[in-house]
Formats: sequence, C-alpha cells, structure tokens
Amino acid sequence: MKQPIAYILFLFSALLVQGQVTLAISDVKDPKVNQKFSITVLLEISGENLEQETPLRMPDLSKFDVIGTASEQNTVVLDPKKGNVLNQIVYQVVLSPKQAGKVKFGSVLVTVNGKIYKTEPFDINVRENEKKSSVADNTSNSDVYLSMEIQDKTVYKNEPALAVLRAHSRDYGNFRKVGHIQYPQQKNLRIKPVSFAKSEIETNSGMASQVIGVFMIFPTETGSIDIHPVSASVSGREKEHKISSNRITLNVKKLPSGMPQDFKNAVGNFDVSVANRNANEIPELEKPVNITLKLSGAGNFGTLHLPKIVNSEEYVFFAPKITSNTVAQTEGLSGDIIAEYVVIPKKTGPVTVNFENFSFFDPSEQKYVDLGAKSILLNVKTHEQVADAKSTMEKVNDYTNTVLETVNTPVLQTHNLKIKDKSRIDWKIVVGNLALMASLLSLFLVVKKKMSDRKLKPVVANKPIVTIAETEELLRKQMSHQFDDNIEYLKKLAENKDFTKFFATYDELKEETKKLHHLTTESDFKKYLEENKGQLFADNYRALSEQIQIEKYAPLHSEEHIDELLKGIISLYSDIRK
Repeated sequence: MKQPIAYILFLFSALLVQGQVTLAISDVKDPKVNQKFSITVLLEISGENLEQETPLRMPDLSKFDVIGTASEQNTVVLDPKKGNVLNQIVYQVVLSPKQAGKVKFGSVLVTVNGKIYKTEPFDINVRENEKKSSVADNTSNSDVYLSMEIQDKTVYKNEPALAVLRAHSRDYGNFRKVGHIQYPQQKNLRIKPVSFAKSEIETNSGMASQVIGVFMIFPTETGSIDIHPVSASVSGREKEHKISSNRITLNVKKLPSGMPQDFKNAVGNFDVSVANRNANEIPELEKPVNITLKLSGAGNFGTLHLPKIVNSEEYVFFAPKITSNTVAQTEGLSGDIIAEYVVIPKKTGPVTVNFENFSFFDPSEQKYVDLGAKSILLNVKTHEQVADAKSTMEKVNDYTNTVLETVNTPVLQTHNLKIKDKSRIDWKIVVGNLALMASLLSLFLVVKKKMSDRKLKPVVANKPIVTIAETEELLRKQMSHQFDDNIEYLKKLAENKDFTKFFATYDELKEETKKLHHLTTESDFKKYLEENKGQLFADNYRALSEQIQIEKYAPLHSEEHIDELLKGIISLYSDIRK
C-alpha cells in the first residue's frame, strides 16, 4: 500500500468502537470527476472468543469506477502468556467519481459474534474536471494502472505463492501499449515468471482489466516481507513512460519443529523415483550406464535442491543433464524434474548406486515427510563375462551388426543368367549382329566427319540473356535440391546413430542457408529471421540452436532427443526456405 498505516489512522474521521472491535474508515478530500482517490477501511478484533463471521461489506459503489483493490491482514500477539491476540485487516479501494456533485458514501458493515458493526456514512463533494469533454485527448481516459494480486498472503518459508499482475484502463486500446514487464530482484525472495500471455479483457463498472503476467514467488526468509512493485512501459505518441504496481506484504511463517536432519528446502508434495535406462543390457566394467532420478509432484520446483548421487569408490559419475517439465498451479509449480546421470562402474560384482536422502514439508498436512534414500543395484561384469554369457546366435548377430556399422558394404543387384544348350549355330543371329556392327561403324564415321567440319567453321557463342530474378530462382532451385539431400542425409545419419556426422551435416545446412540469403554471421542470420519471419520465429530458432548445442556436447545421445531435434530442423528450415 502506498500510504503507511500510521498516516491512514491519522486521516480517519469516522470511528466506531464497541467492546474489543474497532471499525474505522479514512477521510476523503474533494476529488474531481474521473480523478482517482483511495478509501481505506481498518478492522481490528482483539479478543480470544471474538470471531469475524462476514467479510467487509462495502456500500453501493455504482456512482464510482472501481480502479482496483488491495488488502492486508496482520496478527499481532499482545500478551503471549494471557493469549491476547489482535487481528487487523486493512482494506483499500481505489475509486474514480463518474459525475460531479454531492455523492453519499454509505456504511461499511461487518458481523462479529452475531453483532453488526458499521461506519457512519458521509458525503463526498465531487468537483468538475478542469478539462472539458470537448478535448479530444483526455489524459484521464487514457491512463493505465497496474495491480498485483496474491491469493494466499500467508505462506511458509520456501512455499510458493502465485501472483497475478493486472492492467486497468477505460480504453481497450491502451492494453496493446503495455509491454516490457520487469519484476524486482530481492534478496529475501525469488520471483520466477510463469507467463506473460495476456488474458481476455474483463469489464467491471466501466473499468476494463486484463491479466498481463503471472509470477511464482518463493520467500527465502521468515517474517513480514514487502514485495517491491512490478513495472511496465506504456508506449505513447512521443515517448514511453513507466508505470508501477502496488506493493504487497507477504507474511512468511517459520517451518515447524521436528525438521528431519537431511531436510533442505523442499516445500510441497513430492515423490522420488530412480531408474536404469539400460535395464535390458548387462552393466559392463568401465562402460557408461544411464541412471535417471525423477522428482514429481507440486511445490517449489524453482528453488529446491535435488538429491544427488553419493560419492563412492565403486563408480564415478558426471554432472547430470536436468530436464524440467512444470506448469503453474495455485499450489505451486506442478510436474516433474528429471536428472540424467552417466555412471561408470569401477569394479565387478554388485555395485549399489546410492542417492542422498530426500525429505519435504507438506503445508497442507503441516508435517514433514521423509522419503529416505533411493538406490539402484548394478550387477557389473567384464566384457569377457558378458560375451561368454551370450548364446551362439547372439554372438553372430553382434558380429553382423558390428560389420554393418563399421564397414561400407555396397548394395549389389544380382540376376540369374540361364544359358540354353544348343547343338547348332543360328545363322540368323550371326547375320543380325554383323548388320548391327556395320550400322554402328557407319554412324561413327558420319559423326566424326561432322565434327571435323565444325572445327573449320568459326562458331559464334549465343549466350542466353538471364535476368537477376531468373538467376536467383535458379539458385533457389539448386539450394532446394541441396536442402532435400541434406534432410535425407540427416535422417539416414539419425537412423544409423552417427551423431558426429549428424551435427556436422546440420552445420553445413545452416551455412548453405546463410549463403542463400547472402548472410555471413550468426547475428545477421538472427536479425534476418526477426525482420522477415517475426520475433516468435526467431525465438524458436534460438531455442532450437541452444538444444542442438546442449545435445551436441552431451556425453551420451538418446534417440528420442535426436528425433525431436530432427523434426525441429525440418520444420524450421522448411519455413525459412519458403
């Protein structure tokens, strides 16, 4: 809220005190038509047996435009020994008068323990706006406001809170001008943007609103945390100007006692599973084994620590490849995170790959859950032991596959040639062959004579006149054939699992595409895509390039990832070629 509570209390004019319930409302200076102003309502309930039975009920606001609302709830312990607790609710509404004159603002009502408490009604003198309605550019009608809303403002440490950013305006066209949303960076919390997609425009009491951003907030400290405003830029006729949202106070509770020893910072509801992706193969000594850890559920996926493989002399492992597949829900990020490890056994026999213990705090049940440590048992053998355990047919198949993968064997077409046994000479065939040879000899002499005659005559070369457009069209046809050849070659390399040549061929395809459009550097190529294909297309190209670089230098390649990259390459470069 923009005004401190102390200043708000100083402005209060109507105050009703009955027992241990306090209900008050702030005073309002004379506003103008279409000028926004705020009204603040304070409710304090002090007493162990007092219970608020209804929310704050506002009076009729039909003569105002409701710009936005905000609320804050605090619990203050006055005397821990006696159990005296003060529950305080501060509610603020931003209004804008529709017409000039004296407007009555009614009573605010609330029911506590069956008794109705209310504020005294008062009059608001609304003055005429200095700007006349005949002015075409009415700045009061073109204002845009931002408001940040959080559904649950009381959370545990590291428990995610979903925040929604809304834009408010009377003019629908102003929503198209809002952009460049920037969220604050704070030490006591982490903000993870979930989506900047704009929702459908909603209208209420003449004021339109639209969701322009969704964020996930992860508090890393306890206590009362002020979330700084989120800003955005609004493009105008001359220059851009910035607007900011309201401040929000988040009440972060401490985690309860009884925390497990291996607990780190996971808050939500999770499940952990491990698997061997080479389960159908016998683990060999000094040969890589793919082991995956999958953490699924809902919670603070953006900030939690995944359980890692425990170091051991029986194996070595490399840094995992992390894949995240999560979506925003009211209880946090929901989905799963997969960590893919490459483990190399260093001894034969049973080898146990152990992971760290994992525990989490479930805020819905308000208790800790210890999932323990996960592990996988590998029965490691030497190469000779694996070969001896195979049957004769499996050895033949392995040898055949090795030859087919390493030796370039040409494909030959064979025909069955059958010779008929004849006891005498067929003179008709002999005569026909002689006649054919004579004809070929005559044709050779005629062609030779014509060529000698051509050498004696000067030849005038008639070069066809080709325009620049025809030349470019010819180049496009040639590049089209090269593109089709490269795509077919990429498919063949993917099928043969020759990933080194696969990435080299892709680089050649990218360079040929740049040459076709007379581009040399990667930055020029990205700029060309933005200008001719759009920003979304250029972002897809950047994402594909990053995926290719990650997969290119990965220690192991999976067929699923290569197939996804191949589909992306075909789809993207087919659109570029159009």
